[in-house]
Amino acid sequence: MLHQEPISNEKVNQEEQQERGEQTRSWTIPEFSPGVRLFFKILANFITTLNFASGVIAIILVAIAPRNPIYALWAAKLILLGIIFDFSDGIPARLAQKKPGFFGTVVDSVADTITFGLAPAVVIALSLPILGTSGSALALAIVTVIVGCYFAFCTIFRLVRFTKSPSKKWFHGIPAPGAGSAAASYIIIKLYLEEQLGLVDTIAIPAVGLIFMVITATLMIIRTKYPTTKLRKNALEIFLLGLAAVTIVTVVAMPFQFIIYPAGLMAALTVFYISYGPFYMIKHMMERAKEVEDY
Repeated sequence: MLHQEPISNEKVNQEEQQERGEQTRSWTIPEFSPGVRLFFKILANFITTLNFASGVIAIILVAIAPRNPIYALWAAKLILLGIIFDFSDGIPARLAQKKPGFFGTVVDSVADTITFGLAPAVVIALSLPILGTSGSALALAIVTVIVGCYFAFCTIFRLVRFTKSPSKKWFHGIPAPGAGSAAASYIIIKLYLEEQLGLVDTIAIPAVGLIFMVITATLMIIRTKYPTTKLRKNALEIFLLGLAAVTIVTVVAMPFQFIIYPAGLMAALTVFYISYGPFYMIKHMMERAKEVEDY
């Protein structure tokens, strides 16, 4: 018992040193004139505003016609556009050497809440009609509304927690854009299977999708570790990030009849990323258990 405390402290210190040892930047931001920095600052704020607008327009489209596949499809595409805007606004902000201000903290968090929380929640909640159904279909429609509300709550909870204690090297819980990507993948694949393949009467597709949404939402509020973009990446991680970016752009631009192919790849990449946290946590626990046994 007297020797267990040094082992635990040593493990904690080792983990902290490993995180501190990661290099966050490999290049120095060049010095620009005040006018150029002002341009980059305005550009960063404008891109953040586009993220906000994407979520608002997605909610409006679904509210106008929740069962219209074209409106629901564009709502999902707008969520994906929000991911692009969310990752893009940091580039001009860094070039402007801009410290996080009102737009970088409050507006950006509100935009993420709407685009990756409320917009997917509304699309999920209204994806199945309640009126005119009976039996298992009615129960599934009610569960859909509950899952949509739960998804929105988890997104808001996670973003509030992140705002109070920002993560520099590791996200604690799935980041909101990752959850938004999962929701958009589910929405697009569900629409394709229903509209293009005629699988409207089966409840298996929405049931599996709702389970996936519950798991995704729960992993947002569980403090499992996910790497941030500030950590140094190896060649495979850089390739996967580039592939994810290209896939998102392809899904947004692809016609509906061919969208299943990039949407399926995007769903696979999203599942791979979501699985990282639990696997990392299990690996970490097994390593600690092995050290105790070896001691």
